[in-house]
Amino acid sequence: MPNLAIAIIFAISAFTMSFAGYGFALVSVPLLAVFMPVREAVALQFPYCFALIAYQAWHYREHFFWKDMKPMAAGVALGIVIGTFLLYHLPGVVLKRALAVFIGMVVLLNLTPAGQRLINRYAQNPWWGHLCGFLSGSFLGAYSISGPPAALYILSVQRDPLRVKSFLNSFFFFQYAIIALIYSFTGIISGASLVASTAFVPVVAAGSAVGFFAFRWASIRVYHWVVVLILLGTSVALWWGA
Repeated sequence: MPNLAIAIIFAISAFTMSFAGYGFALVSVPLLAVFMPVREAVALQFPYCFALIAYQAWHYREHFFWKDMKPMAAGVALGIVIGTFLLYHLPGVVLKRALAVFIGMVVLLNLTPAGQRLINRYAQNPWWGHLCGFLSGSFLGAYSISGPPAALYILSVQRDPLRVKSFLNSFFFFQYAIIALIYSFTGIISGASLVASTAFVPVVAAGSAVGFFAFRWASIRVYHWVVVLILLGTSVALWWGA
């Protein structure tokens, strides 16, 4: 029963998004692609992903600080221009696995005291933000994968979960606003796809509510471990799905 499977996928994706601050498309698109073409999967989940990003960006607006965003912004601008060109002209499998290794190495370094000291040493340098922004912009343009590099960056410079979620959703909002226009003009999103998406409003709302509730009661340590596990899962998925 595909509709039941889609509903479960959306519920899990909404929970992940509301708890971690990102990950709706990261969870939903690969799983939905089991039941439908990737283009249809992207169109079906996009309205919910964009809506949750917009809501969380507004909800956590008091915790937003431009200084967290500034290093990433410069990197994204450069990444979208140069990175997208390179990604379309170099082997995709190599680049996806390179991103997988990069994510895995940074996450694993963060799990050891020596690695944390090394990351903290370089995380304060603006070039770390530029690099993560470049990777985010590059993979957004070619593969619609921008979350992991952004999450790596903000977790390296900020420990407050509220500021992490505010940063991620504000960062993604501007990216997804541009993508929404592109998808509309290219026909990826249509009236038919929007109507099809509305059938799953209740499960997305329920998953989001549970995610917000779990986040409210989770400790900082639990929150960071959940995000780390999502990043590690992303790394594995990128490697094997390349």
